[in-house]
Amino acid sequence: MIQKLLDERKLPALMKMNDGTPVTKENWEARRRELIDVLETMEYGRFPKKCGETTWKVVSAGESSAGKATKSRVEITVPMPDGESFTFPVTVSIPNTATADAPKPAFVYISFAFLWYYPEEELVDNDVTVAEMWMNDVAWDTDEHLEKMAAHFSKDGQRAPDTTGKIGLWAFAASCVLDYLLSLDCVDRNRVGVIGHSRLGKTALWAGANDERFTHVFSNDSGCSGAAITRQKVGEDFPAICRRFPYWFCENMKEISGTVEDSENAPFDQHYLLAAVAPRKLYVASAEKDQWADPVSEYLCCAAASEAWEANGVTGFVHPDRLPEGWDRFADGNVAYHIRPGTHYLSRHDWVRYCDFISG
Repeated sequence: MIQKLLDERKLPALMKMNDGTPVTKENWEARRRELIDVLETMEYGRFPKKCGETTWKVVSAGESSAGKATKSRVEITVPMPDGESFTFPVTVSIPNTATADAPKPAFVYISFAFLWYYPEEELVDNDVTVAEMWMNDVAWDTDEHLEKMAAHFSKDGQRAPDTTGKIGLWAFAASCVLDYLLSLDCVDRNRVGVIGHSRLGKTALWAGANDERFTHVFSNDSGCSGAAITRQKVGEDFPAICRRFPYWFCENMKEISGTVEDSENAPFDQHYLLAAVAPRKLYVASAEKDQWADPVSEYLCCAAASEAWEANGVTGFVHPDRLPEGWDRFADGNVAYHIRPGTHYLSRHDWVRYCDFISG
């Protein structure tokens, strides 16, 4: 059933190089770079390159979560391509159980800030460190390119056709937060994830695709231009998202977003994005009532991307030959998926399952 549904979507081939050569484990990295290149050129823009060493300063620290953790405010400073630097804050919660002798998993959490809840004490009780980065501390979620980090990647507020959009800036900042986390001897370098919800779920996927130091990548309800296949998608599509949020993407995105037909004839689909995480660990989650994101298209995208893991000799997406429903969770492979009843939200239910996956 699932393969029939995928065949109907007529997706661009994933496991062939641009010159038609079949993809194997030996040439996978070259193919992965091809996938990222088309996504950079047509959708997100060029992922920013680091122009020097990331530095940081701990400006405050104290007990949190009933004395079970230390919570710090850290300022991250990053050299910019125009020769200047940019500084943004991050809040880091480290459970007392995380030590140099017993390093624990960690998340870079790309957050909506006070607009969104996360179960901090429960994550502490699960021995997980969280570095929370507020997106608006990096770049405003507006069509404005003269402020914050965005100003360093535009000229008088104007961008070149393939210059990064806001998703790319937020993803780049998450990579810089990872620089700090990996300096801590209490963090397990083999279990470091990036997580986001909705537009920031798209961001987490793009950060994970580009920075292979993220061993785990988590997408919560990321939908259109995230974990959902574009072809035959219901709810939000490329024309709708590009009309409302053109600044999330590069200017070239407009070329494939005029009509639904334009987007369905694009030389890529979102299984390219998921596959770019392979052979590391990926987790995609959906909500049943979130038809704007389209759970079916997110699930099918996991199935379509699975062969990238299989080509690398590891298990991909293990799932039944049916569509998901209810409280389904499929997490036996390196590609995991769950769906829960309810609406567009990053819930405690989601966080607990992400903790299980990164701790396993």
